Amino acid sequence: MTQKRKRKLTRRGYLVLGLLLLAMLLFVLSLVLFRPKEPTGEIETAPYALDSSAEQRFAAMEGGLAVASGEGLQLFDESGALIFRQTATMSVPSVCAAGKYAVACDIGGVTLMTADMENGVTVHELSNAIISARVRPDGWLTVATESPGYKGMVTVYDDKFNVVYEWYSGEDYLLNADLSEDHELATLCAGSGGAKVHIFTMNSETERGLYQAPEVLLDLHWVSGSRLAVISDERLVLLTDKAVQDVEYSFNGLHLYDYSVSDSGVFALALSAYRSGGNTTLATLSSSGKVLGEHTVEKLTGIDMRGKQVLVRCGAVLTLYNQQLEEMRSVEIDAVGVQRALLLRNGEALLVYDYSAQAIPI
Repeated sequence: MTQKRKRKLTRRGYLVLGLLLLAMLLFVLSLVLFRPKEPTGEIETAPYALDSSAEQRFAAMEGGLAVASGEGLQLFDESGALIFRQTATMSVPSVCAAGKYAVACDIGGVTLMTADMENGVTVHELSNAIISARVRPDGWLTVATESPGYKGMVTVYDDKFNVVYEWYSGEDYLLNADLSEDHELATLCAGSGGAKVHIFTMNSETERGLYQAPEVLLDLHWVSGSRLAVISDERLVLLTDKAVQDVEYSFNGLHLYDYSVSDSGVFALALSAYRSGGNTTLATLSSSGKVLGEHTVEKLTGIDMRGKQVLVRCGAVLTLYNQQLEEMRSVEIDAVGVQRALLLRNGEALLVYDYSAQAIPI
């Protein structure tokens, strides 16, 4: 019978064993101390780190900012931190926001994204090409699309994306649609007889009112529960909820260079003798059609209205006005590379570059 000989550890053996145990202990500690953090739901990035797409569209939300691009939709909080991002390919991105809700879409495509600051982004693939999309502060949507057999159709969705109402434009080309706070639908069309505005209620297919204009109408907006504003290159007209003309503000031969509509229903207009800009007349109108203020500026490059304040950019100078167009304060900026200046809901100005943005106090 062969017996195994027991070997005693020498002093050197004990030293090697101790070093091995120490190495193992350090390895375990490193796993505990330096393991990756669990996701918290927040995406850590630099403030307002935009997608690389040059096609950026912005809409200020309650508590943040929605940015649509050729690469998808991003939601930022008021500090500029990216909190949601949904990738999607969009050739002609568009975005609209109201309250805490936003809707982004690919004009001419079928991708539509609904979003809010609490629940993030949901992607919807529609059956027909999108013409326009808007959202209300209660989350209801109006989506204008192409439609087989018609020039277009408007679909109204509630805040759960359930279809509430549908309307077909027949032989007229559908341009846009908007929903009032009382959920009355206004649609803008263009046909052989000129521009047409139709108004409907959600409980009837019978037209509530029809307004026809000889010139091309560019857009429409409900500015209160009972007044609808339609705008052309020549004038702004306020209609009743039965499509009867109530107030007209003529541009007196000037051209519409830019405009903005606040959530309180106030219009800010930038009117110029030349379509390329130059000396510009600013005007603000209340939802009842009253002229609140008029002011002339030089070298205007853009306006943006939020609440009762108007942000005006003239080259390297940002000026903040109240709704009476009385100057509140002004600041000079480094305008190199700045594409747009937006007024955020927290009172800061957002300077937008090609691939980034920077919020500054004003």
